[in-house]
This record gives sequence, structure tokens and C-alpha cells, in this order.
Amino acid sequence: MNLLYLLFSLGGVALMVALCALLFGLKGVRITAQSVEVYLAQVLPAFRARGIVLGVDKKSALVENDIDGAIHLVVAHGDTFVARKLSKTLLQTVVCDGAGIILRLADFTLPHVKLALGDPAAAALWKKKLAGVTR
Repeated sequence: MNLLYLLFSLGGVALMVALCALLFGLKGVRITAQSVEVYLAQVLPAFRARGIVLGVDKKSALVENDIDGAIHLVVAHGDTFVARKLSKTLLQTVVCDGAGIILRLADFTLPHVKLALGDPAAAALWKKKLAGVTR
């Protein structure tokens, strides 16, 4: 009898999850250059984008601030963005992986990010820009 209650409970939870996925979808937010600029301008009072590179999956971006030269990492997380200002204490390693960059961060909420850029030249350029930021 207890097994029957357990199965009905699990079935009810699965039905609610399926209904939410059907009604609201499973896609998260996609990053565009304009949405990154608007988001960072809202979050940072002194921000003007100088250079932006988007991942081909539209889930991450690197942005260079024209005001202070800082590089920010923006990642799509659910229906919003998460941004990190890359500094020597935060950015541990940068690895160029062909046409992409792998960032290892000293942040337990965002330990590593892979940006598939689709262009080896762009990956090499941003690795060079990030070289001054790493430890």
C-alpha cells in the first residue's frame, strides 16, 4: 500500500514538471550583444562596451569596458544573466581550446566557463587580452 502512495506521488510530481515545461518552455535566455550592453549598463554605473565576443551557443560573452579597460564575463543563467568582473583574484587560468576559450574561476558558484567562439583568431585575441588579468 505504501508503494502505491509513493508511485502516485512521484507520478503527480512528474505530471506537474511536465505541465510547467509545456506551459513555460525549457529554453533559457539567449545572449545578444545588445542585451549584454543593456544589462551591464544597468548593473554597472560606469560602463560602455568597447569589445564584445559572444559564444556560438549564445550562453556566454566576454565584454571589455571602454571606461576602465576591465573585462567582464556574462553568462546566461535561467531567465537572467550572471556577470563577473574578471580580476587577478577571480580568474585562475585561461586555456585556448582551438576555436574556444576555457576559463577557470575562483568562484564556487561559477567554477569554469567554456566559450565556444567558433573562430581560432578570436579565441587567440581574447586569450591575449585575458593574459594580463590572470595570476
